Amino acid sequence: MRNTALLISLVWLVSSCATIINGNYSQVSIKSDQAVNYIYEGDTIINKLSAPVTFVAKNSKEPITVSIFTEERTKQVYILPKKAPVYWLNTLSPYFSGFLVDEITGKKWKYPRKVFIDLNRPGNAYTPYFPMDSTLLYRKNKVGFNPLSMVIGYHPGIEVSYERLHGSKFGTQLSYTHFLSRDNDFARNSKGYKIVVEEKYFFRNHENTRWYSGIAAEFFHKQNDAYISYYTEPIPNQRFHFSERTRINKQFVSITPHIGLQYYLTRGFVVETYFGLGLRHRKVTYPSIPENYIQQPGFWEWFDLSYSSNKKETAWSANFDLSLKLSWAF
Repeated sequence: MRNTALLISLVWLVSSCATIINGNYSQVSIKSDQAVNYIYEGDTIINKLSAPVTFVAKNSKEPITVSIFTEERTKQVYILPKKAPVYWLNTLSPYFSGFLVDEITGKKWKYPRKVFIDLNRPGNAYTPYFPMDSTLLYRKNKVGFNPLSMVIGYHPGIEVSYERLHGSKFGTQLSYTHFLSRDNDFARNSKGYKIVVEEKYFFRNHENTRWYSGIAAEFFHKQNDAYISYYTEPIPNQRFHFSERTRINKQFVSITPHIGLQYYLTRGFVVETYFGLGLRHRKVTYPSIPENYIQQPGFWEWFDLSYSSNKKETAWSANFDLSLKLSWAF
């Protein structure tokens, strides 16, 4: 009985994620928009530079009280704890018992690693991250290219882009892709282009990163060859099946919202990634195929990518975007 109780207690504790993974202390770095002095737990820290000041605080559900002052002003800030990310892994624990353990131990709380305080903002205002150096935003222009566009996807091509910032919150990007040929049914003897215009709104600037939401309008025009399976029915109930190399015209128009991230590796070199799900109007035609040629559906229509990509139709469909871009800001 004693061993059984011990085993149950051990399983209960192991099932709690924050209790096991989250430490007892948080390291907090504080920075202000100007050189200030700090008072933390009764100790005064004289900071004549605008560099961050770092201290260690024991994790708790209670806020950390920090006072900052200059020769002219004084401000008191309460840094609030948040639930540690690993706390939500308790959804995988048996009967959600990990939530109860973390509540009892108090290990679910963690303070932000970085805190930025603007003396000019009223009340208990602060941000749980350091803002981006404003001088980076002086570089209003970016030229970039997609290193994956030539080797990945059904429509390989050379993609270049230009972005222009409008102030610190908005930007416009123009992208152009010249399609390349590959020896497959997606890009054989391919010709065409894609033009995308995107409006971006940058809603959060960290030290080296900028998060944005955007709306992209795309025009896609392409011709390629593919081997299409057909059948004809010269005599009722008698079908003749065959495959023929076919010239295909594709014209798409898409509207896709994006969520993206720009990461500044240096002051000029930027890595960008984004994803989005939107709406696309597809128009796929076979201009040289007689009307009595009927396209043979794929055996697994939804999973036959060649069939779904080259299917003759005029229809609406979903559009999924996921990409990577390398840019130079100037």
